[in-house]
Amino acid sequence: MHHAIDEVLTEKMNEGELRPTLRFWYRKNPSVPMGRFQAYEDEVEHDYAKEKDIEVVRRVTGGGAMFCEPGNVITYSIYLPVDEVHDDIERSYQELDSFAVEALKSLGVDASYAPMNDIEHPDGKLGGAAQLRKDNAVLHHTTMSYDLDTAEMLRVLRIGKEKVSDKAVKSAEQRVSRISDHADHSREEVIEALIEKFTEDKEREESSLTDEELEEARELAEKKFSTDEWNRKL
Repeated sequence: MHHAIDEVLTEKMNEGELRPTLRFWYRKNPSVPMGRFQAYEDEVEHDYAKEKDIEVVRRVTGGGAMFCEPGNVITYSIYLPVDEVHDDIERSYQELDSFAVEALKSLGVDASYAPMNDIEHPDGKLGGAAQLRKDNAVLHHTTMSYDLDTAEMLRVLRIGKEKVSDKAVKSAEQRVSRISDHADHSREEVIEALIEKFTEDKEREESSLTDEELEEARELAEKKFSTDEWNRKL
C-alpha cells in the first residue's frame, strides 16, 4: 500500500497537482522492500520469509533490498518538482538527506552522508535512500534503522560474501548501526526532530491523504504491488 501511495503521489507531482511534500510512513508487518531492478531469488531467503510471514515487495525506485520491522525503522518520502532537485544524482542524495543528518546530529548522533545514498555513523550504516525521477517530479525516500533486529535482517536477506568484502568489513552485521544505540530519544522524538529540521525554513502545513488518493493507491496495491508478477518478475 505504501509503495502504491508513493507512485500515486509522484504521479500527482508529475502532473503539477501536488505541493512539495514530506511523508512519514509506517509498515504494519515485517517486510523486505527490494529495489526495482533486483532479482527476487538473489535477494531474499524465500523459505524463511514465508515461514515468518515477512512481506516482500518491489519498490518503484532502484537501490538495494532492506529489512524493515514495524516500530524499529523510520521511513520518509519526499515528493518534489524536478527543477528543485540537483541534476547530479550523488549531490541530490546529499542535499535531500541533509536535513536528516542535521536532525540526528542535534540529537547527539554522529551522523554523516556517505556516497552515494547512505546515512552513516562511525559504527556503521544508519540508513539508505533511493530515488525515482520522472519528467516533472522526483521521489526520494529514505529508511533508517531506529532499533532494527540485525540478526533477523541477516536471516531473511541474501547478503553474499562478495558484497560484504566489497565494503571491507568482517560481517554484514558490523555494517549496520541503529539510532537507538547512539541517542536516548524515542522514535517519535526522532521523527519530530526530523520534521522540525525539514520545515525550519519553510511554510509548513500538515495534512492527510485524500480519499481519492487512498482509493487510487488501494487499487494500485491490489493490481500491482501485491502480485507475484510485479514482485518476482526478475
